[in-house]
Amino acid sequence: MIRNPLPVRRAASATTVLLLALLLGLPATGSVRISGVDFAPSVAIGGTDVPVRGGGLFRYAVVFRVYTGALYAPADIAPDDVLDADVPKRLELHYLMSISGDDFRRSGTALLEKQQPPEVLAALSDRLETFNAAYRDVEAGDRYALEYDPGNGTRLLKNGEELIRVPGLDFARAYFGIWLDPREPLSARFRDDLLT
Repeated sequence: MIRNPLPVRRAASATTVLLLALLLGLPATGSVRISGVDFAPSVAIGGTDVPVRGGGLFRYAVVFRVYTGALYAPADIAPDDVLDADVPKRLELHYLMSISGDDFRRSGTALLEKQQPPEVLAALSDRLETFNAAYRDVEAGDRYALEYDPGNGTRLLKNGEELIRVPGLDFARAYFGIWLDPREPLSARFRDDLLT
């Protein structure tokens, strides 16, 4: 788990960057280490530089280490507002085990049915079907990223390659809600780690 690292200004000297990395416990390469996995300290979404907000390890049934994740969101957005805000955001997941595309489709659908009212699911049904069809199998070491760019929709990337993009802030709210929903997220602990 990380706590909000201080943003490093482009004008900072190499010595300052190294000193900040040492003070924050970050690798000197400029990456952010979360549960032993390196993530970029920020990502560009639609021309906006978005910093890492938090991250953690997701376990299934306490013993299975499934993935390590990092959430990128503007630093000035309150934790409880990240899900609903029409701002660029990205959830990047580094998988520690193999998972089939069918498992992604089934579990995503089941969680959304649990979290969302029927009228919301009905409004999203065509986009959800299109989005879910894009999932591919992953092996340990692969990464999926769920990224929302205001006005351009939500895209799913596997190892940096865009697989699908769907429109709508409503879709982004629902899908990011799998992890960030305040009432019934996939894991309350993982949600809290992402939003720190």
